[in-house]
Amino acid sequence: MACGLLALVSAFDLGLLDEAKCMELINKMVCTIEKLPKWNGHLYNWYNTLTLEPLIPRYISTVDSGNFVSYLYILKEFVKTRDKQYNLEKRIDIIINNTNFKLLFDDKKRIFSIGFNIEENKLTNSYYDLLASEARGASLVAIAKHDIPSKHWNSLSRTLTSLNGYKGLISWSGTAFEYLMPTINIKSYEGSLLDESCRFMIMSQKIYAKKLGTPWGISEAAFSLKDLNNNYQYKAFGIPWLGLKRGLEEDIVISPYSVFLSLMYDPLGSIKNIKELEKEGMFGKYGFYESIDYTTSRLKPNEKNRIVKTYMAHHQGLILLAINNYINKNVMVKRFGNNPEIEAMDILLQERMPKKAIVTKEKKEKIEKMKMKDYQNYVETVFNKVEYGLEKINVISNGEYTICTLTDGRGFSKYKNVLINRFKETADYRQGNFFYVKNLNTNKVISTNLDYNENGKIVFAPDATKIWKKAQNLELKTINTVAPDEAVEIKRLEIKNNGEKEETLEVINYFEPVICTPTQDYSHPAFNNLFLTYEQEDTKEIIVKRKKRGANEETVYLGVTLFTESNTIGNLEFEIDKEKFFGQGNIGIPNMIIENKPFSNSLNLVTENILAIKKTIKIMPKQK
Repeated sequence: MACGLLALVSAFDLGLLDEAKCMELINKMVCTIEKLPKWNGHLYNWYNTLTLEPLIPRYISTVDSGNFVSYLYILKEFVKTRDKQYNLEKRIDIIINNTNFKLLFDDKKRIFSIGFNIEENKLTNSYYDLLASEARGASLVAIAKHDIPSKHWNSLSRTLTSLNGYKGLISWSGTAFEYLMPTINIKSYEGSLLDESCRFMIMSQKIYAKKLGTPWGISEAAFSLKDLNNNYQYKAFGIPWLGLKRGLEEDIVISPYSVFLSLMYDPLGSIKNIKELEKEGMFGKYGFYESIDYTTSRLKPNEKNRIVKTYMAHHQGLILLAINNYINKNVMVKRFGNNPEIEAMDILLQERMPKKAIVTKEKKEKIEKMKMKDYQNYVETVFNKVEYGLEKINVISNGEYTICTLTDGRGFSKYKNVLINRFKETADYRQGNFFYVKNLNTNKVISTNLDYNENGKIVFAPDATKIWKKAQNLELKTINTVAPDEAVEIKRLEIKNNGEKEETLEVINYFEPVICTPTQDYSHPAFNNLFLTYEQEDTKEIIVKRKKRGANEETVYLGVTLFTESNTIGNLEFEIDKEKFFGQGNIGIPNMIIENKPFSNSLNLVTENILAIKKTIKIMPKQK
């Protein structure tokens, strides 16, 4: 909505719209905004355009609200000198002042949640904790409005990465959007931490794209995959060494809007790159298409790329705003800064690049191996069969948390000297940490671990262990990795339905938690089990606790959750009793899975501990 208002302002600035028509349309939009139902002044994410009623699920987005209020400050400055009959300035002020950001803020963490879920009546349990984020506009206006304390700004992480002698802030996804979208309205002081980080991001874009052999411009965008309603799918694409998010090296999607956002920092380089995109066929009837997809897994053997022929209103609006800023010498930034409360925030934006800082994301091997059609074997070892006897093992670690995996997918994890799961190399096949997937339509059960004669492979890489497996119409890909700076293990399971009908699948993660030293577990596993207790946190995760065995020991906690964005059936289920789960004397696939028995969801004490957590999902034909 606010981007649409500034699109009108930009159309006037660029001579595409006369003043009378511009003010008339702005007045109509402000009238609509005033009529819309709100939550503590915040607009909902979605409305029925005919009735103006919020759509279910009702949700408040921190980023969108931050942009909305930021752009209203710009609009207020614009109408000050032109508001002859609509009395807009005071009405805009009322909308700004009524938008309460305190309710999106976590006082204990001193950072913003990503939003508020009206249906659940609570903040979403994910947060914006990085300075290099699309949410820093929300942070700035919330401080300016005195909705939250200014010390919040210092609570945002300033972790850096380095390349070619330069440094810059890291973000969550390594996208141009996170670095540059806020610069539409927020002043960038030359030599400041944020200014240098934006320039570092653009440099990284160019280096990465040169290695890939593509134009640059990587950000969140629609890409060449459609749902059943023929709508393009959308997600964040970024530079691997700039983003904490894993798997960024798996896609190559270039979006023009992210190049236009770079105009103020590198006009010549941006214009040259825009011309390259035009040569690739990216300019259509209504301007530049949304993106161009170079990801090999989504292309036919003879295809070089695939153009995503759609126009996203928000990205088209950002293109127009960026052009206006470039041609009219940062006119949007100046209008935003002319507001006294925003001008008072200047000191926050002048922060210099620290001489001493935490530097992370030093492993940059991915850039070397992304050679378009041939990048799988650079520093990766591929095993197409299980190798027993003289075992080969992949070890990945962030220095404190370590994951060790054998060629059949079994293995163990440990934090410092604390073993996470029970594992002995010569023990039964059930030990390790892996998934079972049961197709409820066929009753076929698949383990993500490998066996002798299965159609699959395992890849050992420096930063991940990857397992591919096919069974009937399902294709499974498991990626096991560790977070760069935290004691967090991530097991990512992708399931692709290659069949022609919808499948209903049970996905179960299984392991035997021990959370003690290897010596403690090896010497007396039965006794060791007695010190474990379980509790459920917020219905979404299980906490395993190891009680102290002596005065010098610390209490140890392990948190486990199973998360998916797919359509799920029912709630998270769990089982902690090994005998119930497997059945007496069974060393194969657990009886509970084979016999379709519901998990007990009981946290009572048991003599033999495991943790199996389950979600049931639906997956459409040809979908992941």
